[in-house]
Amino acid sequence: MRSKTSAGNPCTSDEIDLVSAAGRHILDLAALGLAPLLALGHYRYREARPALPPQCHQRLLGLAFPARGEVAFTVDGEPHPVRPGQVLRIPPGHTYQTGEVQPRGELWWLILHYDRDAEDALGQAIAGLCAQPGPLIGAAPLRAASSVAQAAELAGREPRRLAEALLHHHLSALVLELALTPPATPPASHPDVARALTWLEEHLGDPVQAADLTAVSGMSTSRFYEAFTAETGTSPKDYLRRKTEYARAWLLRDPATPVTKIAHALGFSSSQHFATVFRRYQGAAPSQLRIQ
Repeated sequence: MRSKTSAGNPCTSDEIDLVSAAGRHILDLAALGLAPLLALGHYRYREARPALPPQCHQRLLGLAFPARGEVAFTVDGEPHPVRPGQVLRIPPGHTYQTGEVQPRGELWWLILHYDRDAEDALGQAIAGLCAQPGPLIGAAPLRAASSVAQAAELAGREPRRLAEALLHHHLSALVLELALTPPATPPASHPDVARALTWLEEHLGDPVQAADLTAVSGMSTSRFYEAFTAETGTSPKDYLRRKTEYARAWLLRDPATPVTKIAHALGFSSSQHFATVFRRYQGAAPSQLRIQ
């Protein structure tokens, strides 16, 4: 989800980056005549990718829909982790970026043109979304990401004119529904999951495994995995990416510490296994990070 910008000022252009790549596909909605719907994007990364640099649009509204895994966005300098069931709203004039990487997982995004003088219902819905307080839209509709995915499947189908009209209908209906949805309030965290997450943060430097989180929660494995996924958008095993984030900070803080020592301290069976997992979530090998 990005516009092409100059290095000094991230708000100088609303030209949308429409280049698709491995794991990342962009559909040019404007070229299909579906404006003010401009672009529909999707990534499904098996490994972390380089971070999205700071972006800012003059007349564009961006909506991000995580489908799998949490994405750590920063909007106007404030962190806003977004997980499945939530929608991130980025109005014109607000600067946003991802964290240190674009994480492993799946994300949809929709870019729309904002016209404050629009008189049609869709244009007014976009204006309403731009005027809402706070970056997060309420948890309803929980099916937002799947709705976008179903709409995307219409692209290229025959007869094209009918398929594109239905694509416009589905996306417009979603935007209208989101405009009627109140801003998000922080969801009540499951107490047992919250206890496990707090414990994990306190033991990131220890050899923690997913089974340890289950034990701390006091729940059965199946119930814990279900509740954990509902709270975080990913499984306990996948959430252990936090250990690689801890390792990243360790590597940058203390370059003299051998990678093998860090790997063993964090509970990895070997430095090779650690390097594989680290690359998956951080987008580079530990040795490459130190070179940078």
